[in-house]
Amino acid sequence: MLVARPRGVDSWKAATDTTRGMDVATAQTEGDVLRRHAVVVHADIADYSRQLADDAAATVATVAAYRRLVTGVVDSGGGALVNFVGDSFLAVFDEARAAMRATVSICAAIRERNRGLPDHRRTWFRFGVDAGEIMVADDGRHFGDALNIAARIQTIAQPGGVNVTGAVYAELDEPALRLVALGSRRLKNIPEMIRVYRLAGIGDDVADPPPADPGVPSVAVLPTVAAGDAAERAIADALRVDLVRALGDVPGLLVTDVGPTLGDSSAGLGDLEARYLLQSRVVRSGTRVRAYAKLMEVGTMNQVWADRWEGSADDVFALQDLVSAGTVRAMEIELVVGQPATIYRDELDAAGREIVYRGWHQLGTGTRDGWRDARELFTSLVRTRPDARSGYALAAFACWWGAIEGLSDAPERDYSDAAAYATQGVDLDDPSGLSHMVVASLRLHAGADMQAALNAAEVALERRPSCDVSFGVLGSVQRYLGDWQSAVDACRRAQELSPLNHEWYGTIVASAYYVGERYHDAARSAERVIERQPDKLEALLVLAASQQALGLTRRTRATVVNLLERFPEVRREHLRERHPFRDPAILDRWMTHLAAAGVP
Repeated sequence: MLVARPRGVDSWKAATDTTRGMDVATAQTEGDVLRRHAVVVHADIADYSRQLADDAAATVATVAAYRRLVTGVVDSGGGALVNFVGDSFLAVFDEARAAMRATVSICAAIRERNRGLPDHRRTWFRFGVDAGEIMVADDGRHFGDALNIAARIQTIAQPGGVNVTGAVYAELDEPALRLVALGSRRLKNIPEMIRVYRLAGIGDDVADPPPADPGVPSVAVLPTVAAGDAAERAIADALRVDLVRALGDVPGLLVTDVGPTLGDSSAGLGDLEARYLLQSRVVRSGTRVRAYAKLMEVGTMNQVWADRWEGSADDVFALQDLVSAGTVRAMEIELVVGQPATIYRDELDAAGREIVYRGWHQLGTGTRDGWRDARELFTSLVRTRPDARSGYALAAFACWWGAIEGLSDAPERDYSDAAAYATQGVDLDDPSGLSHMVVASLRLHAGADMQAALNAAEVALERRPSCDVSFGVLGSVQRYLGDWQSAVDACRRAQELSPLNHEWYGTIVASAYYVGERYHDAARSAERVIERQPDKLEALLVLAASQQALGLTRRTRATVVNLLERFPEVRREHLRERHPFRDPAILDRWMTHLAAAGVP
């Protein structure tokens, strides 16, 4: 049970009251401003705009009831409610335990009120909690980084969930609370990396967490080793700082800076929950400096990647740039592809491996120009190195990826080329699994032999067990076979493995939920995809059908208008031909909902 010392609201009222009318000589800082330590709770209602659009009167009444609830809990818990505006509130407390006790009480009360309500009418807050110095102005307004940070970390909490900062974690001494480390985060307009923890057991069963969070690959950057003099150690620490900065720019990659030494880490390594460890070392000899870096997977301690660089001790900045650029590119390659490039090292010469790395890098940009460059690079391997099995696999993957992601100007050509390259790769017993992956997808979309598609997908996964796309293809096959839960699980795993939040996986998740008649989850998943990629046709179709199934007439109408503006040529009979569901009843249900929604 959470226990808080009986102090708070009276001391807060006294503190803010005493600032009124104070002169410069008696105020703690310049002007009539009080500076003091506080624990800040910021909360915001998830999907408030959607609920307001669905039923404004019911939503306003619900928020009014929650305002009364929050006011009572905060007052009795020893805090002060600074404001409750619209769908969010801000409360301040003297201590972390009191803040967490109030937060947990509010969560429990909301959970109880939500019992018996349909999913789309349930209201959940996201909470963010930070501790630090704040300023209270003479007119009662509150300022400070703690308020901003609490607001930022609540946006990355799952609905019904609570995120706290490392500062709160350090202040808590409460065995009843279990805090799970999410690593360090870059927050908008906050210069420092902020360590974030999730309160386990709160909101875990409310909703699936956002796909990019916290299942994205996480890397802990260990201290750079330097056994030499102070100058060498300074180079090592500068290299570590530069690596952390550079890796922070990799989309979706969760980066934790352990610090200059293990003893300086604010949490033990066991609290990091990082999937990978990045180790580095600097050695200086005369006027030359050599740097090493190595990526290890924590679960197996297998080496995923390693490299070394050398430069002049008189220009360590140039060396840092080399190490950072090389490491970032390796992270994109190894974590996006999901498999160490040992096959390429065995089959290809140095120039061939350079083509592979450049191709994966270009493909990872997600742009049409990048894809074109990757396609040309990978197909050049087939032309110049016809005995290399990896060339056929990579060329097949590039052609297929461009077609399914809408990057190709001639998708039928690229589907055909992908089939030819993949067939050759399978015949050569491609050890990477990429060829089998492409074959599985092509057979799936042909709809002719679903069992063959499943068999090929399983071979791909067996050969590429750490590749996100392997799981994505398997999930795509499983949803068409009607095994919607397995499809969701496979695509969730794909999203965990990839540092890029591919909208393709989210679309499969939305479709799978629809297959399982989990319409609220299907709509929520589709909305997340559309937020990032508004022109994702299948996500729009799943969203419209799910909203229709939920009886959300107004939202359905708006979705269909948006869909037809973007895709005026869409027709239900064409959709029937493109989606090979084994059970025709699923396709009939989808078409019925789309017809009722107004899709021609």
